[in-house]
Amino acid sequence: MHYSVWKPWFQSKQGIVYTLYAAVFFLPISQTMVDIFLASSLVLSVRHCLETGRFEWKIGPAAWPAAGFMLMAFLSVFSSRVLSFSFYNYLLLPGAYLLLYTLIYTYIKTRDEKKKILFCFLFGAAAVVVYGFYQYGHIKNMAAMDWVDPERFPLLYRRMYSTLGNPNLLGAYLVMAVTMTSPFALMEKEKRNKVLLVGFLGICMAALLLTYSRNAWVSLGCAVLAAAIVYDRRLFAVIGAAALFIFIHHGQVTERFLSLFTGNDTSTDLRFALWESTCAMIQDHWIFGVGWGSYFLAYPAYNFFIEDSRIIIYHAHNMYLSMAAEIGIPGALCFFLFFFGQGVLGWHLYKKGRDCFNRSLGLGMFLTVTAMAVEGLGDYVFFSRAVSLCFWGMAALSSSCWAAEKKNKN
Repeated sequence: MHYSVWKPWFQSKQGIVYTLYAAVFFLPISQTMVDIFLASSLVLSVRHCLETGRFEWKIGPAAWPAAGFMLMAFLSVFSSRVLSFSFYNYLLLPGAYLLLYTLIYTYIKTRDEKKKILFCFLFGAAAVVVYGFYQYGHIKNMAAMDWVDPERFPLLYRRMYSTLGNPNLLGAYLVMAVTMTSPFALMEKEKRNKVLLVGFLGICMAALLLTYSRNAWVSLGCAVLAAAIVYDRRLFAVIGAAALFIFIHHGQVTERFLSLFTGNDTSTDLRFALWESTCAMIQDHWIFGVGWGSYFLAYPAYNFFIEDSRIIIYHAHNMYLSMAAEIGIPGALCFFLFFFGQGVLGWHLYKKGRDCFNRSLGLGMFLTVTAMAVEGLGDYVFFSRAVSLCFWGMAALSSSCWAAEKKNKN
């Protein structure tokens, strides 16, 4: 009797949808749970296809650049110094990207399902922020973690990193949460919902400040500037308020931000050295790269800056250079066609969408791509599985909304 109750749910598409809800919630929290729910969703999907006799998977409007990226990333594996590691890393990242994107685009169809999966994303972000504040209050000194420079910032003892494991990764994740949520707060008509969304944005912004991630601050500032230009010019006041805060405030936030322009910063010097080495790496391996996830294996041959050979450099701290170095220029071009294509698609969804939810999501995707494009100039946050999967998941949701608008229009 118990089996008969659960069998219809387990065999239906609803089971796939529920496991996707859970996977999206756990994206920034636990990669083990993400793998469990993604695998469950895959098994349920395959079973459903076999039972119905129809292959349902769809990849959406970005099929060709996504396929080109997946192919070139796979071919780059054979250029790696440790092929087994590169292949395993390929399954964990591009393989998971493709699976999450395809399942969300294929099975999250109704407006209610899209709202619920977005809520799962926001609830996950809220959990990350709450834990981050608890963690921040119990950190005494982070100097041993190499996330603070005690010589340059002697009063900076703590940076929030929460479940992302690194302050810069948490900063990038929070920027995505803010840029995806802000359009809903701006366009929401119901007062209660608007207050909740603004409150959520407030705690995310507070947490973002405590990451002391300069790249994240700058990228969010550029997103606000883009929103002021394309949505409402009154948002220029937000940039003015931030500038006034920097002028008045004399704490570590201001010190950290102004260090971008004053120099004498070890992390800035390191980035310039890494970029020079990475350019040489790209010149030598411009077709297939050094292998997906294998930057740290190839870097020692190009190192001229770091004297301690025990220090491992995992990426170039630049999204554009890191991608070209690992999978070659052709593969990087495919990835950036997909990446910026999501921004263009989001723009069209915002401008031409008839449904308020879809328009808000489209503007959110446009702002997210804008922010991550700027973030990528000084860091490579998609190196993190949690951050990159969040982007691909939201891209799938945006693409699904765009397809629904196009279908309704036709």
